[in-house]
This record gives sequence, structure tokens and C-alpha cells, in this order.
Amino acid sequence: MSTISTERSFRAIETLYRGCRFRSRLEARWAVFFQTLGIRWCYEPEGFVLSTGEWYLPDFLIHLKDGSLWVEIKPAGIPALLFEQFVRDIRQPGTILHEIPDPESIQAEGFANEDYCFLVEDGGDVYYQFCICNSCGGVGFKFEGRSARIRCGCNKHGSDRDHTADHPRILSALTAARSARFETGA
Repeated sequence: MSTISTERSFRAIETLYRGCRFRSRLEARWAVFFQTLGIRWCYEPEGFVLSTGEWYLPDFLIHLKDGSLWVEIKPAGIPALLFEQFVRDIRQPGTILHEIPDPESIQAEGFANEDYCFLVEDGGDVYYQFCICNSCGGVGFKFEGRSARIRCGCNKHGSDRDHTADHPRILSALTAARSARFETGA
């Protein structure tokens, strides 16, 4: 009698977007998010030899209003131990992004939405979110999406309690990323 395995092996689907061949659709969707928000991004810009001797190639380097951020894309529950070692080695901020959050749940829950909170791997706070300066429109990645923490130089911020993780531009970028369709057979 044969048995049917309930385990499934999933393989990432290489995806072409804006001239880049991404290793997965999830990476391409985050690129759509960055592009829609006007965030400059570089996909796999350079590789590094870690202090452990292992080779590592980070997924993205994104350029926000007040600095750069290294980004690793992983489905939820998949460890990113090499990325964690990488940000410790280079002593620069980095974050691991998972599935694209649902804009409707963010709009309903705002900055309190736990599916849209990410950890910055530089010894800093947790629960970081993308946010928008209400004055200059600059994009940041700050604790609880507090846009007043973006060091953009406009000096017209509101309160440190202003959360813009549910800003219409962010919701639009999330919608674009979740609904993006890519060519097949990549």
C-alpha cells in the first residue's frame, strides 16, 4: 500500500520586474512596493564574507529619506541567520520583511497591526514600520511608524506620537505590491 506524503516542497518562482531577475515573487512584490513609494532600491547590490567565513548576498539595499537600510525578504517562519550575522558584522541597520501586509487590515488597525511590524536588526527597537513625513513626503522606516522621527531636515514634523504607517501612499504601495502580476515562464 502506498502512502501519500502530506509534506510539500515549495520552490520559489524566479520573477522578472524592471529588468531584474528576482529569486522569488515575494522579493519582486517588495520591489513593487519600494518602487511605488518612490524608494530607491538596489537588488543584491554586493556580496560579503561574514566573520564566520560564510558568503552572504543580502536581498536589498534601500535608500530612505534619512539613510539606507539593508533588507532581507523571507516568508514568515523562515530563519535568516546569515542576515542577522551580516548586520552584526557591518553594524548597519537591517530588517527582515515577510509577506506583503493587507492594506485593509492596516487601515483598520493602523500602527498597532502586528502583521505590519518588523524588527530592525541593529540592537534598536522592534516594531518598525514604513512611514511618511507629513510635511515633505519623505519615506522612513521608524519605530511604530512615527513619522516625526524621520530626520529629513524639513523641521515641520508633528508630534512624536504621529503614526503614518497607514498613510494613503503606503496603503497604495501595498495594494500595488499585492496585486502585481508578472510575466510567466521567468
